[in-house]
Amino acid sequence: MQAIATKELRSRMRGSRAFAVLTIYLLLLSCLVVAIYWFTARTVADANQFGGGSLPPPVGKILFYAVTLVELLLIAPLAPSFSSSAIAGERERQTFDLVMTTPIRARDFVLGKLASSLSYVLLLVFVALPVQVLALLFGGLTLTEVVLGFWILIVAIVFYASVSLFFSAVMRTTTTAAIFSYLTVAVSLIGALFVFLIASVVLGGFGGGLGLLFSGGPGNESPRSWAIYLALFLISLSPLTAGGATGIALNTGDGTFAFRLAEDGSIPGYPNGIWMPSPWVVYTVVYLGLSALLVWAAMRYVRPTVARNARHPSRPPALEPETKAP
Repeated sequence: MQAIATKELRSRMRGSRAFAVLTIYLLLLSCLVVAIYWFTARTVADANQFGGGSLPPPVGKILFYAVTLVELLLIAPLAPSFSSSAIAGERERQTFDLVMTTPIRARDFVLGKLASSLSYVLLLVFVALPVQVLALLFGGLTLTEVVLGFWILIVAIVFYASVSLFFSAVMRTTTTAAIFSYLTVAVSLIGALFVFLIASVVLGGFGGGLGLLFSGGPGNESPRSWAIYLALFLISLSPLTAGGATGIALNTGDGTFAFRLAEDGSIPGYPNGIWMPSPWVVYTVVYLGLSALLVWAAMRYVRPTVARNARHPSRPPALEPETKAP
């Protein structure tokens, strides 16, 4: 695995593309931070000048959530671009069969490709970490929110790289693998939100909206426990909604790993409310579980097929004895 990862990383970092992407990525984040700070400072100055009016939330919280959101939207298309050609590119260059003839195992081959793809994408996250931590200096943000936001980004990157690697192992061309990878990323980002909105309308009635999803229907205030858990699961399927819901859950003060919903499904909950796991916990279990399953499937698919002996399937085919001439 180490040999494959080292070779891939050296090939990627020798060109100018990796450094160009890193520079543009940091420039965009820096411009975003300056724009948000200027806009917030201007809003506060106008409010103080004219008196009254509502001031914006703390600058640190705005900066952190905005930078994290932009990071996710920038990394989401980058992760498949580095992973979708990992194995399919070997087939296009006609080097896949040559690699499979070496003593390297399929597990080491796939994990090496995955490690090389993750290393560069994780580098983008780590170089932007000072920008995220900078939000702590402006106040209104806790260290727990920073750590959980960073963790949600890492889990999303692992999942996107695993998905792209799986399609790269299954598909024959890089283009096809990239198309399916980008479709999966798009569904992951916005698909769960659409499903949640559609389910809220169907379960609560077309005139009820989200509020009726957590109640028994019009005129019935008893909560639907199964609907609440279903809504939490759907929200946790997207890093966008999972991150936002985690931030709301942290504001309830119940704890980092669990929170309580009120009987009508609102937040914060009451002492007799329903205990729910935090959205980031469900999100982590689902995404890391799917990532492990996809990597395992990629290993199974790239494993070379060995011909078997018909009489003894566990043994390789024996050479036929030479027939002596009469």
